[in-house]
Amino acid sequence: MQVYGRYFRETSPATQLRLPDLSVHMDEAAVHKHFEGLGFRCMEETQAAGRLGDRVCFAFIDQADGRAALTLATFFKHGRLAHAMVQMPWWVHGKWWEQLDADYGPAQNTGLVSLLGVPSLRWKLPNGHVDSNRDRGFNPLAWNVILWTGG
Repeated sequence: MQVYGRYFRETSPATQLRLPDLSVHMDEAAVHKHFEGLGFRCMEETQAAGRLGDRVCFAFIDQADGRAALTLATFFKHGRLAHAMVQMPWWVHGKWWEQLDADYGPAQNTGLVSLLGVPSLRWKLPNGHVDSNRDRGFNPLAWNVILWTGG
């Protein structure tokens, strides 16, 4: 609720993801330059299972690539970018899919499941891959994610 409340009450910046330009060689400064103007907040990650890195930087956003978005989080391992995640509201799930298909070709149904146990689709990129939940959830308060993983 807090993320949606902020989305509807406050104005946050828009960004262009430029996912093919991300690299596992980017440090925090390079990522902040890539996403200039977002006002990232950064913190060390806990040792919890399923974590995506040892440090995370996140920013509230209203749009990414012209579509509604809630937050952008970047995860670092040993000082280098490992993942970038966009949380999107449930009502734009299909629009994101259409754009990812247009940009990177048809998704692969890999049979993979997300950390939350939901089926996901994958788009391969030269610099890694992008995963997203296959199905939009029934809970309108839940959100979906686009997850770039460097490779």
